[in-house]
Amino acid sequence: MKTILINIFLLTALSVSAQTEVDFLNSLGKGEMNNLDSYLSSSVILSINDKQEKIERATAITKLKAFIKSKKVINYKILHNGKSADKNSSYRVARIKTQAGTYRVFAYSESVGDKSKVVEVRIDAM
Repeated sequence: MKTILINIFLLTALSVSAQTEVDFLNSLGKGEMNNLDSYLSSSVILSINDKQEKIERATAITKLKAFIKSKKVINYKILHNGKSADKNSSYRVARIKTQAGTYRVFAYSESVGDKSKVVEVRIDAM
C-alpha cells in the first residue's frame, strides 16, 4: 500500500511539472495571454531573435504579449520535449506560425518544491 501511494504521488508531481511548459506554450499559441503569470518564474531569461535578457515576470509578460499581438498567430504545434535525469527540469519546443513568419519557441521549466515554473523562453525565427 505504501508503495502504491508513493507511486501515485510521484506520478502526480511529474505530470504537474511536465504540464507547465505545455500550458505556457498553449497559451502563447492560442493568444490567451491573461494567465501567463501563473506559468512563469519571478524572473525569466527571455530571448527574442537572439536578444537575451534576464527580466522580471511582469516585463517578460509585457514583451511576450507585444510579440504575439504584433505577429497574429495562425497556428502552433508542440514538436519536442525532454526532462532532466533527476526530473527537476524539463523543456518543450513549439512551432508558431504567424502572419509575419514561423517561429521556434523553446520553454524551459524547473521544479521548486511541488511547483514547476518556466524560467527561460526563447523565440527565434525559423
